[in-house]
Amino acid sequence: MKIALMGFGTVGTGVEEILYKKRARLRQNNFDLDLAYALIKNKDKKRSPFKKDLIFTDDFEKILSSDVDTVIDVTSSFDETYERIIKLMKAGKNIVTANKAVVSKYFENLNDLARENGVYFAYEAAVAGAIPLIHPLMEEALFNEMTKVYGILNGTSNYILSKMEEEGASYEKVLKKAQDLGFAEADPTADVGGFDAMRKLRILSSLIYNSKINEDAIPTFGIGNIKKTDLDFAKAMGYTIRLLAKSELRDGKINISVIPSFLKDDFFAKTFEATNAIKVWGENFSAYEFKGPGAGKLETADAVIRDLLRILSKREIPAFYDGANSYKLEATRSNKFYLRTSLVPKALKDLIEDEKVIGDDHQIITKKTDFETLRPILSALSDVFVAEIEEEL
Repeated sequence: MKIALMGFGTVGTGVEEILYKKRARLRQNNFDLDLAYALIKNKDKKRSPFKKDLIFTDDFEKILSSDVDTVIDVTSSFDETYERIIKLMKAGKNIVTANKAVVSKYFENLNDLARENGVYFAYEAAVAGAIPLIHPLMEEALFNEMTKVYGILNGTSNYILSKMEEEGASYEKVLKKAQDLGFAEADPTADVGGFDAMRKLRILSSLIYNSKINEDAIPTFGIGNIKKTDLDFAKAMGYTIRLLAKSELRDGKINISVIPSFLKDDFFAKTFEATNAIKVWGENFSAYEFKGPGAGKLETADAVIRDLLRILSKREIPAFYDGANSYKLEATRSNKFYLRTSLVPKALKDLIEDEKVIGDDHQIITKKTDFETLRPILSALSDVFVAEIEEEL
């Protein structure tokens, strides 16, 4: 199978490294994978591929008109990448992608295009890095009704929260360390704001419920305002804090949100550093649990290679998602919430069950309520941290 790469950054170089170092073993097992091209932006940048005859080009048309069978997208761009994937699919080329932003935003269109053009659309690497997650769920979705998925889906946020918890350090100090180590981008908004986890939750929920889900309809609250005092408060109550992506199908509605959560259960609460953890419930099993590295050069490249092998051996599942279901999205799951805020508006006062004041901060436990009720209150507060208090998972 002849392959082209779009992008030759961290993950792209990881893919090329694995394909080169494991080429003899792959061929022994009848997997002949020939990486022919790499599409890059700057041809003048010095690169050191393992495969010395790898052709670098900044001309997308060269990839489009070539005889490659499959194109691996490991770019971080958005609209440009989406338009290129459309053209590649229409030209009869399979797509393997790690670009969760493109997969999430255009999930319906990409599945439709793959079916219409008889090509494979594989995106294991777009969610949870090296963890084999998408394909087991694709298999289950063909014959099993899955009703709930919860997950720690962002390694950067989990690294920050677990390090603050272990070391008693400030958010700012741990974020800087995460950036120095390459876990966090210079602009960490997508990670700490919860948007990366939201996109992955959108992909998982769309797949297992076969439903159209709009990103903008998913209530999302991140960890950007967290302080050490929040973790201390949770610890005193016997909890730890993790950023949890949650969706549940019940009574024809999907309860969905991304929000920090007070947790006690071992599976999520004992997930440390950049590890991801996902739990899925279905009618044919009580729950599946997945845990492992959610990002990284070789970790994400590993998921890409698995997609390639499935395509080459014709074990890949053809795109079947069609979004036939149209469930209403809401955030009405009833729980108590923790809030830390310097201002306590009247609407919030009416919800208070317990309150502790430290300096200018009010640390509040609410009565049982839901995220929909809290959203207008939160939107009116500039410096607030909120977490859902999970009673049982």
